[in-house]
Amino acid sequence: MGTMRVYISGKIGEEVLSDATRQKFAEAEAYLREWDFEVFNPTTSGLGLRAEELARENGTDFYTEIMKLDLAELAWCDAIYMLTDWTDSPGAKREYAEASKLGLAIWYEDNKEVYGELQ
Repeated sequence: MGTMRVYISGKIGEEVLSDATRQKFAEAEAYLREWDFEVFNPTTSGLGLRAEELARENGTDFYTEIMKLDLAELAWCDAIYMLTDWTDSPGAKREYAEASKLGLAIWYEDNKEVYGELQ
């Protein structure tokens, strides 16, 4: 088995990312990389521009298109890492539901001791 790919899920709720949002995702990414995981960080994925193009082309909106792109990335992951604030985010709740449906491992930022099993 190759390196596990982990998707970070949490509250973003803004098209222009705040420093606080960037920082909490960056901290989660750094933590997961310590375990040698490959990490999908939606705040640094670069998919925002594609979502804007698709919204224009499809007559939809940014949120609709970024969710489709992010959920497509999630399908390539082995696990999802739920940040503490995920329950405040409709998008993160959708990602959680999709991860459950796909049978991914679901890890929680506020329950770090579970990673001991992975060594």
